[in-house]
Amino acid sequence: MPLPATRFSLNYLGIDLGGTAVKLGISTAEGAPVVRATIDTEVTRGSDDAIARIAHAARQLMEDAGPIAACGIGAPGELDLARRHLLRANHFPGWTNVPIADRVAENLAIHTVLENDSNCATWGEHVAGAGRGSRSLACFTLGTGVGGGLVLGGELWIGTNGAAGAFGHIAVDPNGPLCRCGQRGCVEQYASATAVANRYGRGSARDAFDAAARGMADAVAVVDWACDALAAGVANVIHTIQPDVVVLAGGMAAAGTLLLDRVRAGVAHRVRAAWLRSVRIECSSLGDDAGWIGAALWAARTLGTNDARVRSHDQMTS
Repeated sequence: MPLPATRFSLNYLGIDLGGTAVKLGISTAEGAPVVRATIDTEVTRGSDDAIARIAHAARQLMEDAGPIAACGIGAPGELDLARRHLLRANHFPGWTNVPIADRVAENLAIHTVLENDSNCATWGEHVAGAGRGSRSLACFTLGTGVGGGLVLGGELWIGTNGAAGAFGHIAVDPNGPLCRCGQRGCVEQYASATAVANRYGRGSARDAFDAAARGMADAVAVVDWACDALAAGVANVIHTIQPDVVVLAGGMAAAGTLLLDRVRAGVAHRVRAAWLRSVRIECSSLGDDAGWIGAALWAARTLGTNDARVRSHDQMTS
């Protein structure tokens, strides 16, 4: 049975907006899931339709779990955090300058904050996942593309334009394949699920990893190719930041040790042992829940805070 919010504890709603599916749920302030749900995004039906269905699903969760203190939304693409708008995203045709946080807030009558989806997953792993207890964390989100996020000194670091942690666009081969960003040889061109599936040529990234686990030579070659490039990207981040923890998250992280062992070995070849000694490289412990749990926890972080950097993200009163 769901655990209701009580006068002694507050629960938070998190929404992870994806191009295919929206994952949403209610967690405690410590990141423990209370209830969760998934609905189809159906982006071609437009933002108004999607937001109405998200709000409907959220209300159903709230009926099960009781009242919530705040809501966090993790969204992909270009965001205007000050105005709380989704400006555009590659997999959301026609969604332009959508005031998504305000619309959800109006539908649910609840304090709502907006943040990048990879940043939300990063925050979730920092507070409640593989990076729990760390002071600094770098998270690679491995899905259709490759995203990322940074926690430095216990705070989410978004950079001057909100785009810090774009680890998918670390160039690991200047002569590599052309990326949408204009560079060649970006990590995303090797270590995304899209790149792995294209290289494998006979199914999805999951199919490639499953075949590699069975020892199929062609699949092993593809997995090695992807993990070597990912290891190069991780090594670059370690050389630059030397975080306590590097977390591999997103759909491909479900490959577990097949991915993790190769990345750890590739990093060890690139980073001096003395510099790597205190750095952990782990797969996500929150799995598919990382995005919505992180969004819920970001709402908890921003609610009532006196931190000026956090308040700059959230210009709306409840």
